[in-house]
Amino acid sequence: MFHLSTTNFSRSVSTLLEVLELFQNHPSLQYIDSGDVSLSYAVQAMCVTKYNGRLTVRMSGTMRDLFLAMLDEIDGAYFRPNGQALEPWQIRPAHWELLFFAFELATQPLYLFTADQVIAADFLGARYDSVFQLCEAEIKARFGYGRGGPAVAGSGQVNSRHEVHVAYALAAGKAVPDAVLSDYEARAEPFGNDIRWARPLLSVPALRGAMPVAKLQKLVSVMTHSRQTISSANAAVLAMVARLLPNDPTHVEVDDLLYRHGLLEARALPESYREPVDIGVPVSPFATVLRRVMADERKAATLDRLDVKRAEGEIGQREYDLHRHLAALDHGRGTFEFANRMAIAIQQADMHFLLEVMDRPDDANRWTKKAVREFYGVKLIGVKAKARRRAIFALAGLDEAQQLQWELEADSSRKANVTAQDSDRAKARAESARYRNGARVIDGARHVEQSIAGGFKKIVSYRHGASQRYSLVGEDTGREGRTLRVKDGTLAYAQSLLDQQGQPAKQSA
Repeated sequence: MFHLSTTNFSRSVSTLLEVLELFQNHPSLQYIDSGDVSLSYAVQAMCVTKYNGRLTVRMSGTMRDLFLAMLDEIDGAYFRPNGQALEPWQIRPAHWELLFFAFELATQPLYLFTADQVIAADFLGARYDSVFQLCEAEIKARFGYGRGGPAVAGSGQVNSRHEVHVAYALAAGKAVPDAVLSDYEARAEPFGNDIRWARPLLSVPALRGAMPVAKLQKLVSVMTHSRQTISSANAAVLAMVARLLPNDPTHVEVDDLLYRHGLLEARALPESYREPVDIGVPVSPFATVLRRVMADERKAATLDRLDVKRAEGEIGQREYDLHRHLAALDHGRGTFEFANRMAIAIQQADMHFLLEVMDRPDDANRWTKKAVREFYGVKLIGVKAKARRRAIFALAGLDEAQQLQWELEADSSRKANVTAQDSDRAKARAESARYRNGARVIDGARHVEQSIAGGFKKIVSYRHGASQRYSLVGEDTGREGRTLRVKDGTLAYAQSLLDQQGQPAKQSA
């Protein structure tokens, strides 16, 4: 037995690996001098020192013998205490972690041994190239697995995580020792999210060994997402009902089965549906028709979609029933907001809005087009684009001449917007450039603006060697020009400002 103590800490452990694990991880031993630590084995004092700021021990002997002695200690104390190998789930989690802590230490030989012991090691280069390879080979020889861990019973996959072995052992109904169970019960989260299905097995013994893992996984998932508790009161019934499931059921199959047997309640309506909705009032008869058509079509589309999902097994009966109920409620909760906006747009000939909504291909805004056909008798689906556009203008009371005038004005406005946007982009680029104006340095945008304000209102281009250059000049060709550049945006910004003033933008030199 090793006994470790400081002025405010004392612990007795069975193996040297436990001592080293305390040295590396216990908060009380992180910032303490080696001289303040007392360590003994069988009443014999041991040498405690520090390596790279961490407490460690120094012992006489060869690297190989000392490392194998540490493995012998945990082997005899925890893994084969009576000469017979224990299953991973029969070993306490802290003891299991010591084995993989040995792998970690095997990568740090100078932490474990002196430089002389490392240099004198004669087994390196014979069968092994490192302490780590010795550790891997020795543990495989003793236990049949390496750092990846043993195969998980019932899973077939190797895993070094102790909790995984315990989870599958509990699911199989194996007699996991009380000490191991107590260790996991003391944890806030005994099993990770990937094996959350094992959590009820700790608190509900009746569930252990009651069904295959594939069924248990889906059962726990459905109960958890439905906010239903698995307890000793319902474990037997759940196990009995689970026998009716296929070997590898889907979530939908489990949800439907539990719902049919009254073990799950119907899905509750969202809280938002418990509050009344102010749907407003229609501004015209057409708004009433449009709102009704939209509500009918939306409900029909939702119900059709639910029928397909249910038939294909994508949703369970509870979700199907809930969303059918919501579709029925939504039919009466749709407001007049869009319908009134459309009605007002028609009354006021708001062509920008009307064209944005209805001058689209047949599969876009079909519900609005259907309402227009029903109320006004105007067909907007199944017609050519030109005829559709003319019909929309006619719907707003505009004849062909008025349509032509509107489109000319809209095109002019669009071009003006494009020009303004191009000017803004050119100005933003020019603002990043720098030009000298006498003793001052100004940005490129101000350079252009001040030049044009000073009468430099023509852009000329000329060759300079292999490059093309640009300048702003005044009416008097003798006046000095102002430099413009393509890359920094000053040329584009000057062109946009002159275009806005109706000035000829460019001429060759």
